[in-house]
Amino acid sequence: MVPFEWNALFETGNARIDSQHRKLFELTNELAGAVQNGEKLPEISALVLKLRDYAATHFCDEEQLMRCSSLAEQDKTRHACAHRSFIKKVEELAARDDLSNVEAVSGFLQFLVTWLVTHILKLDHRMTKALLEKRAVDNDRPIPIEQILISALMESERRFRVISDEAPALIWICGHDGARNFANKAWFDLVGEPASAAATIDWTSYLHPEDKERYLALIAELLRSGLPAKTEFRIRSASGWRWVLEKITPRMDGDQPIGLIASGTDVSDIKLSEGLLTAANRRVEQEVAERTREFKRLAHADPLTGIANRRLLLEQLDSEVASAASGGGALAVLFIDIDHFKSINDSFGHAAGDSVLVQIAATMKGLVRQSDLVGRLGGEEFVVLLLNTEIDAALRVADHVRKAIARCAFKDITRPVTISVGVAGYEAADDAASLLARADHALLQAKRSGRNQCKLGRTQVESRAAEPA
Repeated sequence: MVPFEWNALFETGNARIDSQHRKLFELTNELAGAVQNGEKLPEISALVLKLRDYAATHFCDEEQLMRCSSLAEQDKTRHACAHRSFIKKVEELAARDDLSNVEAVSGFLQFLVTWLVTHILKLDHRMTKALLEKRAVDNDRPIPIEQILISALMESERRFRVISDEAPALIWICGHDGARNFANKAWFDLVGEPASAAATIDWTSYLHPEDKERYLALIAELLRSGLPAKTEFRIRSASGWRWVLEKITPRMDGDQPIGLIASGTDVSDIKLSEGLLTAANRRVEQEVAERTREFKRLAHADPLTGIANRRLLLEQLDSEVASAASGGGALAVLFIDIDHFKSINDSFGHAAGDSVLVQIAATMKGLVRQSDLVGRLGGEEFVVLLLNTEIDAALRVADHVRKAIARCAFKDITRPVTISVGVAGYEAADDAASLLARADHALLQAKRSGRNQCKLGRTQVESRAAEPA
């Protein structure tokens, strides 16, 4: 079925104008037929070429006729403004890449149908009537143009309903007051109401409570401004809430908005997919974050004892020395070595030796604050960073740790296990290496003095004085 059939009711009486109208009818039928039958849509370049040709000849001819008619000047101006609006719409179409989606096709088809209704069958016939009236005055004979206009408009409305009911889009039209005077079959099918109920239903009652205020405010703004818009909202269907993506276009009379025409698409399945994808992405991000934390922990943890490894220990020492240098508080270092550890390995085996390392690490970590750092430097050597701790307090902590280790019972070890500790405090001239070296020197003194004891490291001045001349 051809959506728009040309008949005598559409004729203006001017053969040239009518032939131009026929071309636009054919173009509209071609586009509507492609939508109805799922056929390949015309190329944008070809479509734009035909529309530009129509505008270039038709508008020029009409404006010449208007100058010869009895139309009021304001009506002539409004008619010319409509011509410019058509040209602007065609240029907007020319800027598109293609007509490959339903929304784009439906939107432009709605524009052409609206043009047929509001321009050809209204403005053009008004112009024709003015021409005929002028001739009637000249020839003293009346012309029954009103009946032609009424019949043509009724036929146009019937054709528009045929096209819109075949379209999959959710189409509605409203007047300048926002009251909807038309909705197509797809819209009524979605909400589960018969089209016969159009006059009695309140369409706003189908809007989701969370979207209703925003949506109605948008409609009011578009009726005021005459600007197009896109929006997403939820509508109550026969089977539950559905998401709709809607494109709303103003219907203009010259430069004044006289209503709106909208085309919507049910995007609920897309929204569901987006929600599932978002949830999946969130789970993946959480897993990645957890794995990143675990990798970071493993990168900074000693694989045997679980405390800080050499890398983290030295990085943290650098950071704390820099903080102390900028007035961040006192800093002390304990350098710890297990006494006679080689003989423990030789006498009781490496498994027993590993067990001793693990137990000593856990014991030390439990004896210091959470803000302090216990790390394994390598082999049987450990380092403890005591933050905000003066040297005398650090020496007390060292001795407390030493005594606690001496009291420990170690599985499969039949002799006492002790530690020696070197203690050094940060001084102004220190860097990480010099501070650790002074603690290491103090540890050496503790071991030379008989082990199982703590020694305080030399100051920077004492260290320099001890250097050979």
